[in-house]
Amino acid sequence: MLKTSTDAAMTREMISILRESMMKNRAAGETRRGAHAKSHGLLKAQFVVHDGIPSELKVGIFREPKSYAALIRLSNSSASIKSDKQKDFRGFAIKLLGVQGDRDNLDEKQSQDFVLMSSPTMPLGTVKLFRDAIYYAIKWHPLVMLLKFLLSGHGAALAALRAGRKFDTSLLDIQYWSTTPYAFGERAVKYSVVPTSAFKSQLPNPLTDDYLASNTSNHLQNQTASFDFFVQFFDTEATTPIEDAAVEWTAANNSPFIKVATIQIPIQSTNNAVRNDLVETMSYSPAHSLAVHRPLGGLNIARTEIYKALSQFRHERNGKVACEPTQESFNSIE
Repeated sequence: MLKTSTDAAMTREMISILRESMMKNRAAGETRRGAHAKSHGLLKAQFVVHDGIPSELKVGIFREPKSYAALIRLSNSSASIKSDKQKDFRGFAIKLLGVQGDRDNLDEKQSQDFVLMSSPTMPLGTVKLFRDAIYYAIKWHPLVMLLKFLLSGHGAALAALRAGRKFDTSLLDIQYWSTTPYAFGERAVKYSVVPTSAFKSQLPNPLTDDYLASNTSNHLQNQTASFDFFVQFFDTEATTPIEDAAVEWTAANNSPFIKVATIQIPIQSTNNAVRNDLVETMSYSPAHSLAVHRPLGGLNIARTEIYKALSQFRHERNGKVACEPTQESFNSIE
């Protein structure tokens, strides 16, 4: 349930606008995602929960040492398929398979998703700002959004959006953050993953339209990749707010990163017909979660409603059935 009737109304409006945008951004006859439309590969991985973590961290999927099969989607954040020669935010969406336990949302019965981005904050950190950006940028024009935000005192959000768009060497080389908070039992956390691979890619000169997928593929042809998975805990509403995702939670604000797991990505092919088809039938969402790891905050709740509605719309338009991967389907992916 959305926290207020105003949030609910704005969420319905965003869903309507984004559906219209998805229809305009069709590629090769397919209706693509309303955000993070361009995929750079679907990766098989193992999410390894550490042994010996403090007892207070043994919550949900972290309650015992265990290795989960995981499917990771790498993406650009744009709603349309654009050249990698344009700066963008990046997405790193993790789906753990075979996750048992109580959950509030039954869309996916045995998965735990972590939806992360290459920024420690979400510059559009409230439902109202998120709605205004979608309304003015899509219904009108990005320049109208720019003017509206400047005149309404939200220049900092524009600056953060501009600063967060970068040219990255590879999606296996950079840090990602959840940007929004989640429950951790009775506490609240944000998540982050930090690359630990020995191999690092280089920017091609000149840049190419699809260099990010190429660099990711080249990395995993001969080298493994790895990330450390961290949690950082809520401290106070003043320093680590739940309701404003534009505010960074920092170690200086008594919110240090604590390592609880490792992501191990073996040598593999990142793009083939099976993977490319599967990644377009899958859905990632903050709502795909155990109850003890449920999404928190008005923006997160709005996102779960938007993701669900747009996923259903996309699959219906493409005549496909949404796929919930299993351990068996994971094993069959080459």
